[in-house]
Amino acid sequence: MTARDAAHAALDSAVDGITTDAQTAGELFAVVDLLDGQPTLRRSLSDPSASEAKRTKLVEGLFAGKISPAALAVVSAVAKAPWGSGNRLVTGLERQGIRLALQSAHREGRIDDVTGELHQLATTVDKNRELAGTLRNAQYPLDGKRDLINRLVSGKVHPVTAALASRAAKARKRTFALTVKSYVEMGAEIAGEKIAKVTVARPLDAARTARLKSALEKQVGGPVSLQLEVDPDVLGGMNVVIGDDVIESTVAARLEDARRQLTHL
Repeated sequence: MTARDAAHAALDSAVDGITTDAQTAGELFAVVDLLDGQPTLRRSLSDPSASEAKRTKLVEGLFAGKISPAALAVVSAVAKAPWGSGNRLVTGLERQGIRLALQSAHREGRIDDVTGELHQLATTVDKNRELAGTLRNAQYPLDGKRDLINRLVSGKVHPVTAALASRAAKARKRTFALTVKSYVEMGAEIAGEKIAKVTVARPLDAARTARLKSALEKQVGGPVSLQLEVDPDVLGGMNVVIGDDVIESTVAARLEDARRQLTHL
């Protein structure tokens, strides 16, 4: 575990000890949006020369009475952590909001729905060159990007999916799609699932998807989150990637195996 991972884990543990609800994430996102536009305030809240007590007092002076006690406790916990820069503090605070949103979906029993919708959204954007280009355009206003995403998902996905899709328009992981994929990975971690990236030649119906999920869960010995992608070049069968393990049962793979065997005759 890297020092950064250890710091995230420590903060996650501290925030998990705070009693939050589905509204807390939205309050944290509002604070993130405020701080994004206030560089001086970001620097003050992340100032390594200021004591934890001083940074906490600043948080209370700014937000007490304006956000819930739970959200205030989370912002205070984030401000106490060593960030080194205001931008890292804001990213860390948004990460906690994302975690809380995903946790609320998990408590509902809807985490698989949310991660599945997020994965599909990332795939859709990746395949739409014009939309992906607009979301990458630094000159295009953030509100405009969020409006594009909201129009794409409004009324079609779980509320948590819609909220996180809107957050991803900021693209803190370089692109919208990469940012959304980081949310999917976080959701799988919260649910205690392994991500199985499955590529098939044609879409699977619900029954075949359920059978595949069950078979993979038996193979890995635990819950699996499926990420299905359709690629006609697979030529039949499927390709499954779980962590570092690759499982191939495609016509293309079998032809390549036969070709390699022939070259060694």
